[in-house]
Amino acid sequence: CEEAAVFTVSDLAYTNGETGSCEIAGSAPGLVSGSFDACGGTQTITWTFTDACDRTITHTQSITVEPAPEPVFINAPADVTMTCEEGAVFSVSDLAYTNNETGSCEISGSVPGTLAGTFDECGGSQTITWTFTDDCGRVITHVQTITIDPAPQAAFVNPPTDITLTCDAAQNFVVTNLNYTNSETGSCEISGSVPGTLAGTFDECGGSQTITWTFTDDCGRNITHVQTITIDPAPQAAFVNPPADVTLTCDAAQNFTVTNLNYTNSETGSCEISGTLPGTLAGTFDECGGSQTITWTFTDDCGRNITHVQTIMIDPAPQAAFVNPPTDITLTCDAAQNFTVTNLNYTNSETGSCEISGSVPGTLAGTFDECGGSQTITWTFTDDCGRVITHTQNIT
Repeated sequence: CEEAAVFTVSDLAYTNGETGSCEIAGSAPGLVSGSFDACGGTQTITWTFTDACDRTITHTQSITVEPAPEPVFINAPADVTMTCEEGAVFSVSDLAYTNNETGSCEISGSVPGTLAGTFDECGGSQTITWTFTDDCGRVITHVQTITIDPAPQAAFVNPPTDITLTCDAAQNFVVTNLNYTNSETGSCEISGSVPGTLAGTFDECGGSQTITWTFTDDCGRNITHVQTITIDPAPQAAFVNPPADVTLTCDAAQNFTVTNLNYTNSETGSCEISGTLPGTLAGTFDECGGSQTITWTFTDDCGRNITHVQTIMIDPAPQAAFVNPPTDITLTCDAAQNFTVTNLNYTNSETGSCEISGSVPGTLAGTFDECGGSQTITWTFTDDCGRVITHTQNIT
């Protein structure tokens, strides 16, 4: 606002970048429009030039004028505490305000305070409220609280601080009485003791309890002390002897049994967390082996998870072998003409999903004639694991 008050408009130069008779250059004045006050506003400066060819160029600059700073109260009084006698002669004064600006941006003055509240011989509370709304609709308020003391109030003696207990310690906690006094004598003395009231609950997940001691004197004044007791959750359960990862043969994997797994936090009473749960088997295997996992997961009532995963690696089943593969032979020419190629059996001597067995035909290769010759029969089997067995019989 203050910058806008002293802002001046300058001419704006123009040119077409030519020379000689082709040159068009000069400057044009700016035209200011719009207005502002202490609440801000908007102005524009417009520069317009029309050349001899009747071509017009225009540039507009928008100027946003921010409101003048909001006023604040000068030396606003802090809250005070008075005696009953001081409160009776107290008077309310005006409170000055300013935004520390000058000219049309200045906002300053003073406003009267409004007194509210009452007090008597037992004390009380009053407030003085000063409120000012400027022309921009901005409100500033200051409230001074005046506390009028009665005779000194009693206070609790060594009130216990907040504590945190373990779940086990909370099961054995005992509530005691709490003493109070105002350290006065005679008719001004206020002293005694009050029992505490226990509230709240806890379980193995912890919790929160409070002990509240309350005393009300003859003036109706209450003193209260609340001790908050935070009970930590019982220790989290852990699995008992969780099994390590293992590697099994294919045959052993077929007979593997998933067992339950125990868990405990080794606590007692309401803090105990213990039990047993089954494992979940996942993964597959076949004659080529594979991988399985058993997962035990327990979530206690506190939402805490414990998980154990046992990884079981299953080795491939033994590779198959041909059963009684034929040896090399020598045939007569006549026998060779009637020789028949038979299938050859194979097996890995396993059972169930680990079994690899069957038969494959032989492939005859080579030739002979009346002068004899040489042939081979080749049996080849490739299992699902990509393992190859081959047997070749040479026939002379």
